[in-house]
Amino acid sequence: MKKIWKVAVIGCGSFANAQYLPNIRKEANAELVAAVDIVIERAQKACEKYDIPAYFGSVEELIANCDFEIAIDAASIQAHHEINMAVLKAGKHLISQKPAAPTVELLTEQIELAKKKNVKFVCVPIHPMRYDLNTAKQWIADGVIGNAYYLKTVYTHGGPEYFQYRDADPSWFYEPGAGALVDMGVHALQVATTIFGPAKKVSCTAKVTTPMRMVRSGAYDGKLIRTDQIPDQYVITLDFGGEKMALIDTGFSEKAKNSPYLEIFGEKGTISFTEFYLNNPMPDLYIDYPEKGIRGWMKPMEGAKPCKKIHSQCCCLKDIVDAIENDAKPVLSPEHARHVLEIMCKIPQAITEGRTVELETTF
Repeated sequence: MKKIWKVAVIGCGSFANAQYLPNIRKEANAELVAAVDIVIERAQKACEKYDIPAYFGSVEELIANCDFEIAIDAASIQAHHEINMAVLKAGKHLISQKPAAPTVELLTEQIELAKKKNVKFVCVPIHPMRYDLNTAKQWIADGVIGNAYYLKTVYTHGGPEYFQYRDADPSWFYEPGAGALVDMGVHALQVATTIFGPAKKVSCTAKVTTPMRMVRSGAYDGKLIRTDQIPDQYVITLDFGGEKMALIDTGFSEKAKNSPYLEIFGEKGTISFTEFYLNNPMPDLYIDYPEKGIRGWMKPMEGAKPCKKIHSQCCCLKDIVDAIENDAKPVLSPEHARHVLEIMCKIPQAITEGRTVELETTF
């Protein structure tokens, strides 16, 4: 009989309830053995809803009292490093929500500790596992759009207080250590580097567009939040060396939009992404082959060896289980996460100094 992996979820907020807690058993041979939250009532509620046998108020209680094998850190951004180090020190496999640490140096500590303890370490977002992105990468490798040299991507919404129902106070999203860059920009940066690989330089312009906001739903509906401590909108450029570059629009200041959220441009065409990625859509494809008399948008067919499809953001659990069982490197590597983190950490320098800043990490 195939092993059933014991999973603990740390942080029982809206994201964990939407993506992790309902999908653990669907994504891998796994069972939920514990829920953890500093608001103990949230952990208790998760246990009742998802039939989890144990709940705890801290990661320390979890480690001392529960026989788990894989932890998913879905706590608030500022808590990730402390939680991750505790889990790794205990010799447990770890999935961390983004970003896994506030600095490159601290994430390197986590990576080295995981190696020392011989455990697998996965960092989300899950974009490198996406069907549509991997299909596009396959087309690029096959030369379908010729030399792919430029991409632009838009990862924005109107702010966590605006676009989601929240029972927890969303004010922390606008405090130092959190913010639009690490909450939304991380997605755009991971997508760009998934397509083109490690970047070599970054530049950026950023603004506070809305210094005061109002919560629009949930338990804190109507609450005013001061939101002027860190920028809420970023325009980022990445230089990948050679002819490759990217333009990234990310933040909390676009309540609605109709533009594609990702387009990749090459000398012989364009790949455009307009549909939600968890629907596993085929990207739109435009090709220009004058020598064959072909120019226009095409309806591409699925290849002979189609890319794997995903069904929830809990697919990261399948990634780590596959890595454990096959002693392989996970798709969602912490080294990739570290490169994205370096870009985010150097963006304030690029803004302050008004210049392009060199990057050092790779993956």
